Amino acid sequence: MSKMLLEGIKIVDFSRVIVGPLTTKTLADYGAEVIKIESRKALDFFRASGTEPDLAAQFTQWSTGKHSVTLDLTNPKGLEVVKRIIAWADVLVENYAGGVMERLGLGYEVVKEIKPDIIMLSSCMQGQTGPFSRHPGWGFQLSGLSGFNIVSGWPDREPPELGVYTDFIAPQFNVVTILAALLYRRRTGKGMYIDMSQYENAVHFMAPLILDYTANRRVANRMGNRSDYASPHNAYRCLDADRYCTISISTDEEWENFCKAIENPAWTQEPRFSTPAARKENAEELHRLIEEWTANYSVEEVLSKMAPAGVTASRVLTGQSQVEHKPSGAYRCRGEDRWCAIAVSTDEEWGSFCKVIGNPAWTKDTKFSTLLARKENGEELDRLVEEWTIKHSAEEVMTLMQAAGVAAGVLETGEDQLEHDPQFKHRHFFREVDHAKMGVHHPTASPFILSKSPCEVGKVPLLGEHNEYILTEILGYSDEEIAELVIEGAVE
Repeated sequence: MSKMLLEGIKIVDFSRVIVGPLTTKTLADYGAEVIKIESRKALDFFRASGTEPDLAAQFTQWSTGKHSVTLDLTNPKGLEVVKRIIAWADVLVENYAGGVMERLGLGYEVVKEIKPDIIMLSSCMQGQTGPFSRHPGWGFQLSGLSGFNIVSGWPDREPPELGVYTDFIAPQFNVVTILAALLYRRRTGKGMYIDMSQYENAVHFMAPLILDYTANRRVANRMGNRSDYASPHNAYRCLDADRYCTISISTDEEWENFCKAIENPAWTQEPRFSTPAARKENAEELHRLIEEWTANYSVEEVLSKMAPAGVTASRVLTGQSQVEHKPSGAYRCRGEDRWCAIAVSTDEEWGSFCKVIGNPAWTKDTKFSTLLARKENGEELDRLVEEWTIKHSAEEVMTLMQAAGVAAGVLETGEDQLEHDPQFKHRHFFREVDHAKMGVHHPTASPFILSKSPCEVGKVPLLGEHNEYILTEILGYSDEEIAELVIEGAVE
């Protein structure tokens, strides 16, 4: 087997919840030896979310390949043990709120005295310095603080809740920064302190809006479907019930082509729509006039006029079928609660679809001879299609349709993704790992593959499972010393 990328790198992991554990999981999956510092008195949030600490699903996903040692860091002897682990380590990772490590007596200056060339990563909410550096919190707050919530949604509604988005941004920065620090240490022999602000590595995604404010003093807010860089730019109601098509025009050339495509009605010649700035200024009126035109055509007809003109346009997908084509939808297949989505968008695809299902007599009926006719008779068409799909497995339907050039896909369950999805299997995304209490479970591997280094997803540690190994084999404590540490409560 090829040598693992981080083989020989030793990491002491004080991290909790998502950001830190995802960071160290990636490092462990590529060969680093990770010791996770835990406490029975203050469990990791996700350890505590299970029926017992060793049966927490999310913890098992983000803690593969690590060792667990349980120490009371408020106990002087527990603190002494962890300092010996730090002396062993190459990298220390923590994501407590700013200042917590200093209060524990483990700030960078102390850590550097213990191990001069150590690399220490602190990945807290807003960094270790500044007026808000001591604020604890969650990714929910950071999604709002970073500006994502305020620019999402509609101007006449409250900002939506986007979840812990930043928790899945920060680990990528953390891993790359640690690797860079390791390379720096290889060249110079020097360690490094990495003060990673999750807030700041999220805000860089807002750079265009910040630049707009810097240059134009314009404050970004919720715009719904509107855009600062295009007008018209919206979703327009079309002929069919509750069907929409998006249209976006960024340049005067595109505007001229759009006007020709809709046959140059008089309003397109008005000065209030003659320039991008004028079109933005009169966007409400422009939207109304365009929708008066689109309402006379189906989505397909609008697209057929926009595409040759080089105007950006697309369907607005529906929840049921994603695209309003016929046949289109999720069709019941053989087996309990098994489905396959099929979407036919052109007459050529319709012909291919009919061949796949054996050209039954009903496919020749004039009710289904054109796209508009198939849409008009959509309910009956869906029933007839399902009479065919119900005789086949969802996988068979998908395979046959895709081979004929017809868009189709199985509606996958969790079981499908884990047991049957050929793409996941090919990339070995889910790994089979033994767990002392759960039995076999299937954590994910890293979503990237390195050509010269394998990714090995190791076991998830039970709480304190490696106390003896760490204290004896790594730190060299005798049995008598360990017994004393346990009696005094330093080792939990």
